[in-house]
Amino acid sequence: MSRPKTISDDEVLRIACDLFRHHGHTVSTREIAQAAGISEAILYQRFGSKDALFFAAMHARGPDIEQLLGPEQPVGDARKYLCTVLRRLGEYFAEVIPLALRVMMHPSFDPASLSRTTPGGPVELREGLAKRLAYLARRKRLKVSDEIVLARLILSLAHDWALEMALAHRTVAPNDRRLDDYVEILWDGLRHR
Repeated sequence: MSRPKTISDDEVLRIACDLFRHHGHTVSTREIAQAAGISEAILYQRFGSKDALFFAAMHARGPDIEQLLGPEQPVGDARKYLCTVLRRLGEYFAEVIPLALRVMMHPSFDPASLSRTTPGGPVELREGLAKRLAYLARRKRLKVSDEIVLARLILSLAHDWALEMALAHRTVAPNDRRLDDYVEILWDGLRHR
């Protein structure tokens, strides 16, 4: 009969992720096991190898489309909706990009594995946003000639902002108005007259 786990695999992965983010792949399994309060043997028993632990810990969660984009039929002011969505997307990308950069720098990284293991990736995000933009256009709450193009532009703005934050090693500041400024610039061409 085996002993019950004193710490869940998810908690071990969270601890490992924190250590990998701060120290890179050079952090030892001994340090991870010690921080998790388990032995190295248990760590290897659960995850098999340091590389397997690294990829499991650094695996970015797929986007929660509903959380990021809101309901399929957005209510309220379209401009406010765009500001909210752009901020959520920017914050999501700001969380995911540093993980992705670390994973891509790992010597064992296989680019094909990234697309196989990330559910709800870019296509679902783009199509989900385009569907919501089309709904707003049908309701005459904004003027859109091509929802997919506008969705790509919004995603690109959020991604660019988050990448800049990651490369500058800055955290997301609640008073950062650049995303709102992006919407203000876009709004002139999008508002329904």
